[in-house]
Amino acid sequence: MLMLVIGGLIAVAAEPAWRMLTGPLLGLLLVTVLVLMAGPPRSRPGAVSPAPPRSPAPVPPSPVSPAPTAPVPGPSARSLADLSPREFELHVAELISALPGWQAQATRGRADQGADVLASGPGGVRVAVQVKRYRAAVGNGAVQAIVASKAVYDCTHAVVVTSGPGYTRSARELAQANGVGLWQAGELATLRRCARQGVAPPPELLPGRAGYSGQKPKSPGSRG
Repeated sequence: MLMLVIGGLIAVAAEPAWRMLTGPLLGLLLVTVLVLMAGPPRSRPGAVSPAPPRSPAPVPPSPVSPAPTAPVPGPSARSLADLSPREFELHVAELISALPGWQAQATRGRADQGADVLASGPGGVRVAVQVKRYRAAVGNGAVQAIVASKAVYDCTHAVVVTSGPGYTRSARELAQANGVGLWQAGELATLRRCARQGVAPPPELLPGRAGYSGQKPKSPGSRG
């Protein structure tokens, strides 16, 4: 390409009219051709190329918190013995009230006629509850008292609750004959689980006259 341009310039320079312009024109064309052949300017050694624009850092998604579970009222079964008698009554009332469709209230003082907690549930169920914070087995006196209280408060069911090891043989026999439920730490744990899951308690916790009454009676030869 350079040779063609130089040849054309020499031919033009041969004409007399162009002889005055041959020198400057030839120099300008030579510079232009050299620039075109050299290409774009190269970066100097050691020169730092500009960094490409940074894309914004991705924003991590906010963590999704798990749905809160229903709170379980009151202490665990292992700490029932640490409650005072009144605190135990309030705990039982709170635990029953946490069941779906149930309401319960602790009674006051010695005028309770044997019922420490009165509860009502779906279907017109009314329950008289006697709460015993005992370290020994509960005798049949508590069962007799709650049977009488059931009639006084016109309840459909009666229950005795203890924080202790259980009930005497005579108490279990009397409870079975009168349809009284006998609750211990295991039954309270069942209520706690039902409250957490939002389901109704199993029907065996509220027996009828010939229904469940806690532990099985001992043999006739054993002591109550």
